[in-house]
Amino acid sequence: MSQQPSSGAIVAPKKELLRGMAIAAAVAGVILTIAVLPAEYGIDPTGAGKALGLTAMHAEAGAPAEGAAPAPAPAEMAAAAPAAPIVGAAKMSTVSAPGEERAATIASKQAVAYRSDVQEITLPAGKGLEVKTLLAKGATLIYSWKTANGEALNHDFHGEPVNAKGDEFESFIEENGVSQSSGSLIAPFTGVHGWYWANKTNAPVKLTLRASGFYTDIYKK
Repeated sequence: MSQQPSSGAIVAPKKELLRGMAIAAAVAGVILTIAVLPAEYGIDPTGAGKALGLTAMHAEAGAPAEGAAPAPAPAEMAAAAPAAPIVGAAKMSTVSAPGEERAATIASKQAVAYRSDVQEITLPAGKGLEVKTLLAKGATLIYSWKTANGEALNHDFHGEPVNAKGDEFESFIEENGVSQSSGSLIAPFTGVHGWYWANKTNAPVKLTLRASGFYTDIYKK
């Protein structure tokens, strides 16, 4: 029997509250087993879901719409994806020197034979001259040059793609008033890559260019 406190409010005994909670939990379990599991997940442990037509609702929800293309199998999806270029060993690594932030690894096999060239070049007074190499995209070029007697030149190490139009080129290293320089390049595009020197003096200037890498030709222009 309910107890009535002096304030007039009716308070249910603790035994009745626990019994009500147990009944509610049992009802929820029955609903989950008979209705929710068969309709939402196709799980029907009692067979009641099939009798009530709830498992059919789950099958219809998972079926493709009429006229829609069937979902591709994983093997078909892999075959349709474009193949990535093989640039080298694509391995994730955290190896780095103490106190340094690791840079991106750039490594690739080269199809062109390695070569090394030395050229003696004379720039006429007040004139400019170019030396070019033929590099494929991803090929490497390493160089150094130095004037014979420390004369200063303006220098532009640059490249232009195959069939470039007009002034379509990219300068990689630009220097003014230098007597020597060295550098390297992994070609960002297939084309001609090389050096331009401008002699601003009133006398001829001699320089020695040393180049090596995976280019197919080197020539003056």
